[in-house]
Amino acid sequence: MLIMMRLNSVMKWLYGIGAVVAVWILMGLFEKVQAQELPKEWSPSFKSKPIQCAPIGQIAQIADSKQLRIIWSGVGIGISENIGVQRVDLFLAVNPETSEWLLTEIGPDKDQGCMIGFGTGFSIDAENMKLFSKQNS
Repeated sequence: MLIMMRLNSVMKWLYGIGAVVAVWILMGLFEKVQAQELPKEWSPSFKSKPIQCAPIGQIAQIADSKQLRIIWSGVGIGISENIGVQRVDLFLAVNPETSEWLLTEIGPDKDQGCMIGFGTGFSIDAENMKLFSKQNS
């Protein structure tokens, strides 16, 4: 019974990520990696982390079932031991009513997305957010 409950919980998250990814695809964000430079002194180390990846449709279903909404997206650089430097797209989705959040990464495989992190409880610093809004003068 406990195993079934855990599987149901994980599947809900995967469906949510799918919703996030579906929105991302519809926005047409897949582009070729633009020339991005890494600092010359950069020497990253590769770690094994508990990242969960799934087809985009499943991720979208989880995000949809949890009513997560994308509040931030960014384009970044991913470095892989076997692929090298690649473009990655990140999305932060939240549900302000339940305080659930999900950080998803997509790229370079357009059919897969990965949950970088998820959980409950978040805060937004309203004063810092003012730095990102345009001033009306």
